[in-house]
Amino acid sequence: MLSEDQLSIYKKNGLVKSSTCLSDDKVKDLNNALDKYLDDHKDENTEFVSGLYERDSDFLKFAMYPEIISEVKQLIGEDIVLWGSSLFCKKEKNGKETPWHQDGEYWPIKPLESVTVWLSIDEVTEENGPLQYIPGSHLDRKLAEHNTLDSTDVTLNQTLKNIDEIRDQAKSVILKPGMFSMHDVYLFHGSRANNSGKRRAGLTYRYMPASSFYDHEAAKVIEDKIGYSLQRQLHLVSGTDKSSNKIYQDHTK
Repeated sequence: MLSEDQLSIYKKNGLVKSSTCLSDDKVKDLNNALDKYLDDHKDENTEFVSGLYERDSDFLKFAMYPEIISEVKQLIGEDIVLWGSSLFCKKEKNGKETPWHQDGEYWPIKPLESVTVWLSIDEVTEENGPLQYIPGSHLDRKLAEHNTLDSTDVTLNQTLKNIDEIRDQAKSVILKPGMFSMHDVYLFHGSRANNSGKRRAGLTYRYMPASSFYDHEAAKVIEDKIGYSLQRQLHLVSGTDKSSNKIYQDHTK
């Protein structure tokens, strides 16, 4: 569970690193699932895979680990919808950069409330492209202006327009395998390219309070801009759905 100090850090900075670490057996399960996925998709780009559990249902169970859900509840309440997952698997030596962005720039959630869990599979070091963020950049609860990138060297095609003005404020999130951080939907964050000799693989799981609505129709407009599907399976993982969401599976029964 998150301490009062950790909850205060999340409120102030927009990101908190959990003191929880998954067991060795669960980390082994994560590695086995990733190894299988990479082997099954050898001919595809696996540096960034959106809609991960829709592509491979083996990744759904990790999102519902009690260690994770209990801390998500502390941040967004008892009624929770799991609505997305992604794989970020940066290759050693030439792993792609993730441009600075706000998660909410990509998502059709009304009202816009969500928390992202970043779960490490590999050790995340300063050298292999850790998640970086600007503490407090979430506080005004607004989406900043983004530009569209035309590059094959990045995982996402939207980047914050004025990030160079505040880049020197960035903090890195260093994690051991099985550790995770949680960040706010409005937080400015990104990661450098991985030029080290160590792969950097992690999963993101996205949770919204069940008082928000995931608008699949509005998603189609955003899809045209970002270039990939946002048609997601919604999973109720705690409490009750308050907003007539299109729930794919109810895990509370």
